[in-house]
Amino acid sequence: MEEINKFQQEPNETLYQAWERFKELLMKCPQHYLTEMQEVILFYNGLEVPTRQILDSKGDIPTKTAADAKVAIQKMTRSTKTSDGLASIQA
Repeated sequence: MEEINKFQQEPNETLYQAWERFKELLMKCPQHYLTEMQEVILFYNGLEVPTRQILDSKGDIPTKTAADAKVAIQKMTRSTKTSDGLASIQA
């Protein structure tokens, strides 16, 4: 549970990699008792500022519903997985 609460994006880690790692942490601790929105906020707050800004280009993540936020994150992670990462999205 502590790993989930202290989640931070690693240097040079793509959004896709960070999201996959965060989901693995959640699976390792299925009894975490977090709401979906708490999960989204913990993940979002653990991202580096440039990554947050790119993610927010699809709409301010913290103001979305949990379901809409997860959909936006999933869409953006697919973009970063199939491209050369965030650099190509920024270009």
